[in-house]
Amino acid sequence: MNRRNFFTLGAPRVGGDSAPRLMGDGGTQNTPPFLRVSSTGLEPYVPGSSDPWDYAKAAHLLRRIMVGPTDKEIRKAVADGFDTTVKNVFTTFTPPPTLIESFAGQDPQIRPGSADPTVIQDFSNANQQQRAQLHKWWLYTFANSPVSIQERMTLFWHNHFVSELNTVNFPEWMYGQNQLLRKNALGNFKQFVKDVTKDMAMLVYLDGIKNFKQGNKSSINENYGRELQELFTMGVVDWNGNPNYTQNDVSEAARALSGYSGTTSSKGTLYAGLQSQFIQARWDAGSKTFLGKTGAWKADDVVDIIFSERGDQVAKFICEKLYRAFVYDIPDRTVVAAMAETFKNGNWELKPVMDQLLRSRHFYDPTNIGALDRNPLDYIIGMVRGLGVTSVPDLQTGTTRNGNDARNRMDSLGMTLFDPPNVKGWPGGRTWVSTSTLPVRQKFSIDVAAGSLKQAGTGIYLLDPIAFAKNFPDPNDIHQLSDDMARFLLNVPPSASESAMLFAALLDSGVDYEWKIDDPQQKPAERIRKFLNAAFQLAKYQLY
Repeated sequence: MNRRNFFTLGAPRVGGDSAPRLMGDGGTQNTPPFLRVSSTGLEPYVPGSSDPWDYAKAAHLLRRIMVGPTDKEIRKAVADGFDTTVKNVFTTFTPPPTLIESFAGQDPQIRPGSADPTVIQDFSNANQQQRAQLHKWWLYTFANSPVSIQERMTLFWHNHFVSELNTVNFPEWMYGQNQLLRKNALGNFKQFVKDVTKDMAMLVYLDGIKNFKQGNKSSINENYGRELQELFTMGVVDWNGNPNYTQNDVSEAARALSGYSGTTSSKGTLYAGLQSQFIQARWDAGSKTFLGKTGAWKADDVVDIIFSERGDQVAKFICEKLYRAFVYDIPDRTVVAAMAETFKNGNWELKPVMDQLLRSRHFYDPTNIGALDRNPLDYIIGMVRGLGVTSVPDLQTGTTRNGNDARNRMDSLGMTLFDPPNVKGWPGGRTWVSTSTLPVRQKFSIDVAAGSLKQAGTGIYLLDPIAFAKNFPDPNDIHQLSDDMARFLLNVPPSASESAMLFAALLDSGVDYEWKIDDPQQKPAERIRKFLNAAFQLAKYQLY
């Protein structure tokens, strides 16, 4: 089964792949379309003469761990070697607060200081402006990120520990949560869960601040207690279909999680603090029985019990999500189980799991290369970063007018950062590309290739085709340039017919030996644009 049979209907094309590893109880099963096929596991990938560390593998690694690697970065990874490159991808960095300097790390103002309608409207406008700036800031961070897995992992956790800005409302709290996700992205998952449980954005989003028992008044809210188990740690059922928890466990967890509230800022009652606080008088101090353990449990106790009583389920649930995000949509449970053992045995540290995965033969198996669908962020900002596109309204500093173009395009494709559709997050996978979104995606890329996008009469998403071509080693060799650009743009090498089509677009009825990148009579810019247009329309460009 060739899992890159993009948009194939019915039975897959016949290929030379080996039989698939069964993912169930060992019984026979019909192979679903696009099921991955590989006999490799987490054994280390060791570069050698028969399986070298080359451009294809380096590009695969960088495309999966960041958004829009450049050809220069991919070639450097090849030159640095496998071991050095994998070490380098775990390098962390501190994103500057570009575009959000005015409120990043500041206590949020939660209400206007006057009943004057004008003041109220100004307060609302300022909040909306800050929310837009927060979105731009993260796009800016992705577009200017060094080679690092940090932002990809932060995005992964943003879609796991979901909060929606439209519900939380205050960008200061969402920025604080984003920083929390970044800090813990490769850290200890058990502590991560405890920290997220007390995070202000999460307490607002899943009603934790409404969850209390004070005196005779009980207002126990089960929202977070349910999602903590269903979505954040262990899932509804284990791999054998057995329930991981009961409704009573949800109710008892909610009681234990009670007592958290916001704080008043030192700036006064119009503001709120960035951190939450535990108020003993609002906590349900009674005995609770949770996952079979009885005691006067608090929030940290609930997390500890989940990891002690459902450790296997937690490890498999999280590792399966990591597999889907970094390898393929259909998990190989043999590989996931091995990842889960590393996770548990490593005391819930995330970095060893990811390091093992990125160093494994399985990760570099040919069937796993170029088999994930580009999400809208990878599609739009990946193109911007990878091709050196400039004049992107959202990424311009010093101006906010008409500056939400990339955000609006991503929204039309189903992805708005800081606002997943619901607590389950974006489903991802093949849902990113549909009959409604594919034409929109292709129209954008075609317009970028043509240089035809404008805003208020000014060109945006500007691509310098000559500068782009000069990034490659020998832009004056038209055959080599065609091969190099195709290798960079596409997730896997083009077929013979695709290569011929792409070269024909670049040749454009010219003569190969007359090609010179700096000869205007050869119309190099126009011909490179035609090449890009042809490449962008290939189905495999939708994958990475």
